[in-house]
Order: sequence, then C-alpha cells, then structure tokens
Amino acid sequence: MNLLLRSLCRKPLVYWIFMVSMHALSFGQQPKVQFESYFEPSAVTLSNSCAYKVIIQGSQNSPKGSIPNVPGLEISNNPKTFRKVSLINGVTAIKLELIFSTRPTQTGTFTIPSWPIIIDGKTHTVPAATLRVLAPTQQDIVNQQKQIQQQEDLKQAAFIQFSMPRDYIYEGETVVSNVGLFLWDRMPFTRIENAPVKQSEAFSATELGQPTEKRNVVKYGKNYTTYSWKIGLTSTTSGRHSLSYHSNVRIRTNNKRSTPFNSPFFNDPFFGFGREESLKVSSDSKSIEVRPLPTLGRPQQFRGAIGAFNVSSMVDRDHVSLGDPVRLTFSISGKGNFTSMPAPSFEKNKDFKIGPPAFSFEGNMQTKFEGTQNFEYVITPLSPGLLQVPLLHFSYFDPVLENYQSISSVEHPLRVDPGEKWVDPGDTTPVDEDDYSSQRYTTKDLFQTESEPGVWKKTFISRSLLQSFTFWVFQIIPLSTFGLLLFIGFKKRYRGVKSHKQQEDALLKDLKKYLSFNDSKKFFRCYRSIIQFKVGLLQSHPNPYSLSSEELIGLLEKVNKEKDLISTIRLLLIKFDDYEFAGVGQKTLNLKDEFRQALKIIKKLK
Repeated sequence: MNLLLRSLCRKPLVYWIFMVSMHALSFGQQPKVQFESYFEPSAVTLSNSCAYKVIIQGSQNSPKGSIPNVPGLEISNNPKTFRKVSLINGVTAIKLELIFSTRPTQTGTFTIPSWPIIIDGKTHTVPAATLRVLAPTQQDIVNQQKQIQQQEDLKQAAFIQFSMPRDYIYEGETVVSNVGLFLWDRMPFTRIENAPVKQSEAFSATELGQPTEKRNVVKYGKNYTTYSWKIGLTSTTSGRHSLSYHSNVRIRTNNKRSTPFNSPFFNDPFFGFGREESLKVSSDSKSIEVRPLPTLGRPQQFRGAIGAFNVSSMVDRDHVSLGDPVRLTFSISGKGNFTSMPAPSFEKNKDFKIGPPAFSFEGNMQTKFEGTQNFEYVITPLSPGLLQVPLLHFSYFDPVLENYQSISSVEHPLRVDPGEKWVDPGDTTPVDEDDYSSQRYTTKDLFQTESEPGVWKKTFISRSLLQSFTFWVFQIIPLSTFGLLLFIGFKKRYRGVKSHKQQEDALLKDLKKYLSFNDSKKFFRCYRSIIQFKVGLLQSHPNPYSLSSEELIGLLEKVNKEKDLISTIRLLLIKFDDYEFAGVGQKTLNLKDEFRQALKIIKKLK
C-alpha cells in the first residue's frame, strides 16, 4: 500500500483525484456520535472556578438538554460553544465542545450524574463527571478578599438610592419617591443606557421624565454626578414586598477581559485604547409593608381616594329655562392618589338628568400626586321651579390621621322657568323649488321702495356653489399640493429603500471576498456588521453599527423575532467577540459553512 501511494505521489493529478475520492467517501459515511464529559481542572479550591466540558464527537448540530442540579455547584446555563471540522488520515472528524462555567460553594467531592441530551431527534447520554473541591489556601483567601473589596469599590463607583416617606403605605395609596443615580466622577462613564427600572410587581409607578442633574455631590468621601427622578408610586396589593431599582450605564475600559473592568479603580482607559462595557447598577432592596385599608368606620361613599383633600363646587349659571343644560364643576385639591381617583357620587334626585363627568387634572403631571382634579357634570332640569342642584358626596382615607373623612358640595339654588309653549302652526304644504325656477318675473311685477334701495335681481333663487369658479380653484390648489407632497415623499422613501439595498449588497460582497481570502477575522467582523445593519433597519436605528451585543438582542426581542433565531444570533455574537478579542485561531471553523448559515440568518432578518 505504501509503495502504491509513493508511486501515485509522483503523479500529482492522480494523487489529488485519489485524495478527493477518499474525502468524499469519508463524508458519505454517517459518523457515530460519541460523548465525553469532565471538569477542567478536576480539583479546585473553594474560592476558584472551573469549567465543565461536554465533548460531542460526530455531530455539530445544536443539542437540547438540561444539566442536573448538583447541590454545592453553581453551573452556568449559557455555555460557550466551539465547533471544529478536521481531516485526519483522510477521515472527517466533527467535534462540538460545550463549556459551562462552574463555581463551587462548599468543599467535598461532587458528581454530575449521566444525563440525557437530544441531537437530531435522537436521545443520547452524557457520561458522569466528578469534581473535587478542596479547602481554600491562604492565597485563595487573600484573593477572595481582594475580589470582595473590588466589588464593594465597584458598588461605590455607581449605585442607585431611592427614598420613601415611611416604611409602610396603605393599599392603593400613592406616595412620591425620589430615585437617584450616583456616578463617580473619576470613572469614565460614557452614557446612561436606560433610566432606573422598578423591580417589583406589587407597585405601579408613573413614567420617568427628564432627570435633574447635579454635579460635585459628596458621598463616601468621593465626588459624584447625580441624576434624580421624582415618581408617583402606588401600592397594588397588601402584604410585605421588596422594592429595588436597577439601571445600565456604559463605561470605557481596557481591552483586557480578566476581571470586572480589569480593576477600573487603578486602570484608566483614557491613557490607552479601550472599549465600552455595559455596567448594571442596582439599589439596595427595601422591604415595605403595604397595609390594607381599615374596614371600621368606612363610609358608603368611599371609592378608594387616599390622601388629604379639600373640595369646592360651582355652577355656570343659576337661572335657566326648562330643558337648558347647566354645568356643575366639582374640584378636589390636595395630595393623594389622583391617578386612581374615581368620580364622586350624586344624591338621588328626580328633578335632574345627570350625564357622565369629564375629567381634567391640574398640577404636577410627572407624579400626579399634588394638584387639583376637576369633575365637570352636565345636568338638565326636568321640572320648573326653584330647585336645588343635587349634592355631591366625597369620602377619602387620610393615611396620616389613619381615619376616613367625608366632604359634600355646597348647595346651589337653581331657578328654572317653564319656557314658551309650542304652538302647532298647522298643516302647511311644501312648495317645490322647481316651481320657482319655472316662473318668469318681469320688472312690472317687482317694485322698489325708497327705504330699501338695491340692485335689481332677475331671480330670487341662489346660485349653486358647485357652479362657482372660485370654489373649484380653492379646491384644486390644496389637492395639487397634497399630490405633490405625496409624490416627493414616495420618491424619498424609494431612494431610502434603494440605498439600504445597496448597503446590504456591498456588505455581502465584502463577506464573499473575505471568504475567498479565507480571512476569518475580517469575515466575522463583516458578518457582525451585516447583523447590526439588518437589526438596526428593523427599528430604523440612526447608527446601527454602534449597537452592542446586548442592544442587538434587546431590539430583536422588541420586534418579537423567533426565539431560535435570537438564540442563534446570541451565540454568533459571543463567537464574534471570541474571534475579535480572545485570539481564536483561523482554522477552528469552516468559513463556507458559516457563509451558508449567514445567508439563512440574513434571509430571516426581515
């Protein structure tokens, strides 16, 4: 066999035909799927982490399965994935590697038992793997203390504080909460990704507007820039609930990826090339008691108003004829839950017809906690005489006094006249207008008095508006303007669509070029640009190439794309980062397969 190969190698054309034939035969065979699992390293101290690896030989398809829970081990649910295809002795070797980050929480020997995994609809078994966790060494303890101190320092670099008027509120009560975001001046923060977000389903909050910015705020011996929002917070369910806020800010850091921002307290990216990272900023969680409203002494007119209020009322007139409407305005002023305040109730009255009220609020539109709520009723008298406008009753709960209060509107006398009676003029026969047009009048039949001079008219029938030239001119001018604007808008839109298509074609052309050069680094960089462009186009983003990985995933979730597509793109973005920053070799992936997968993903991003 060796002599045959040597003789064939002397003829290059015959040699290459032989190798291509062996390669095709190897691809025609269905490889057997084999599994291997182990920890790397197999023994660690308590303060260190390790990797749980699952190696799949013979398949590159995405598996489905769930790792068993092992007490004492915290295993990540988001593994790093590496795929590799190689040719060994003329046989194609396919390899898929899944790496799960693992952190032990106690010492001992821990075993992940064998667990099922599904590939291409077939169920396979991943073998068991064992990890030994040893007691931490003195150096581990020192490193752990440094890490804890670093995390505490990082908490002081950016944090959120929010205030409540007291540790308890009543169910349905609205209070004003001040939420402040503190950013240390020495940290290279670039922007705030999103305003603080409430982390509790037991409270509802008003929308956050523009923040109030303050500089040189001293806290913990450091200077901060603060951004504060005032919001109206309303409790929805009674009981004890936790409330916290979190936000995300962008920070410029060094290119190293070993520690959180590579100890940003001692490394300033301003003096070198850096990259932006997203930093999650959180507040401490507060336990707030939401008390139910007392039932003792609750009036019948109570409909959920909580706060401290006073009322006033007025009518637009006090003398009307029967059937004329009267406007009654009932105003509630003070502090409380105006966002959930219902309209007050009327006393029963047969002398008036009362319509539903119109609502209007005057005051702090941001929190809607302090101001005046106006209820405007239209009431119609049904009988004549000197009447009294029905009274309005309003009840509320005062959370400071912890009791119920009731207020009524003042009495408004109303004089209602009976009005004129309707007199039937009798049966009158309508005259057709055509009869007037058919008659001809002469000047002898018309006369003009000295007291009413004027121009002689040949007919009393007015001319139709449709026969007016001026009318049609005023109709055609705006119609022509609208048509012109519609044409210009359509033309601009067509140019925009054409420009987007040209950009996409140019990116695909570059992707094919890097494929032909087998330049994986530039190939994946161009691949990322295409995904940024397509995702940004879905939301009309002004600069899609500035979107980070998390922002791309967030935009895809907003437009409700398929979960499988979002998961695939998330893995691709991780792979792009590995090739861009982790220095992965160029021969680890087959670019042709990646190009075919890219075409499928681009087709789905529409």
